[in-house]
Amino acid sequence: MGLRSRLKRLARESERGMITFELEDGTTARFYPDQFLECFEREFERGRRHYFGEEPGLAHPMIEALRKASDEELQRVIREHGMLLGHLVGEDLIMRGELERPGPPVSWSEDGTTCF
Repeated sequence: MGLRSRLKRLARESERGMITFELEDGTTARFYPDQFLECFEREFERGRRHYFGEEPGLAHPMIEALRKASDEELQRVIREHGMLLGHLVGEDLIMRGELERPGPPVSWSEDGTTCF
């Protein structure tokens, strides 16, 4: 077994369990599973800041990369790693103003207690 084949095998083994997807420009994005939790925490905090009218800040690199993936690749990642990733990408688009929240507009009473 030559050095090249050993390196390829080592690379394949290191990618097991990683969240891997191809971007539209042909490059591949790779994230370790612990970065998924970091991504969730960061995007949750961004959503809280956006809700209270503050500047949400930059998206996690995983969300930035998922926005650059094709729709088919995004659907594959969602099937393999859960719908939460798709939800986070959608929320990022809403925070950026590129997408509106689905459903009818919500209005509140003057005292802010009743939604209609």
